[in-house]
Amino acid sequence: MQNHPQLPGHVNMDQFNQMLISPESFAAKPESLTEQLFVERSLTENKFWLRIMKEHSLFLGEGFNRKDTHLIQQTDRFYHYFEQQEKKAYQTPNNVELVRKLNEESIDLVQGFRNFKRNLLILIINCKISGFNFPLLVDHIAREAEYFMRTLNKFNKGILDPIQDAIITENVFWIRIMMEHSRFIASLLDQSERNLVITARKFGDDFETLLNQARDVESMLYRKQPTYPIIGKLNNDSENAAQEILAFKKAGLELIKSCQIRNVISPLLADHVVREAEHFLYMIHILENRLNAKKQAEQ
Repeated sequence: MQNHPQLPGHVNMDQFNQMLISPESFAAKPESLTEQLFVERSLTENKFWLRIMKEHSLFLGEGFNRKDTHLIQQTDRFYHYFEQQEKKAYQTPNNVELVRKLNEESIDLVQGFRNFKRNLLILIINCKISGFNFPLLVDHIAREAEYFMRTLNKFNKGILDPIQDAIITENVFWIRIMMEHSRFIASLLDQSERNLVITARKFGDDFETLLNQARDVESMLYRKQPTYPIIGKLNNDSENAAQEILAFKKAGLELIKSCQIRNVISPLLADHVVREAEHFLYMIHILENRLNAKKQAEQ
């Protein structure tokens, strides 16, 4: 019998025979981390996130009721601990064992801070303490602490998530962070700044749409057989959105520093969210480079 060519949009016999096998069994395996990359990425993440954690301590302390002196004192202690650990990160040489030790110490410190944030959130939600720390803000910064710990734990195990899973999880995490930044900014601007408030809310809505799209991709493809075209588009869409929100945040920072707009956003907080948008773009480029290398290796 004559063999007919495979028609587009139709499965061949080999594909048909695999239809009842778990798609997770075809997923890519974790990738190993070279020693050089381990040192570089570990130091970069420590230097970035330890400063972020230090500033979280400050922001939380400023949001407490002044009668809650014990909570304020605890955030002051965390600020000091993170400041010392941040200095240590800048002093740590490019030595695998010393960097691994730095990671372990950072994980222990962040674990305590994460627990403090999570327990604080329960107290706020149950109206046990008052102040100006929004519950979603506390949850937001607790998720960032958890992300930092997960990242360092993977580094110390010498692994990276497969590129498809990495792009999905990083984008789901960071897009939500950017969405919430936009809405926090809208709520901290004076409502007389109508155009800026509308713009910030529009960014929030746009990132919510991106987040829902990323979560759809997560549901479809996370820990499944690699499907690179759609994954690359997810990363590209995030890059465009991240560049736009970064430009908005940078412009807002300059307006705040020069006292040209009415708001209750400190210059440090404005700079804080600028740096997080920059780190999102840094991660997008890291992932893009990994994806391109993977595609080339499989050609």
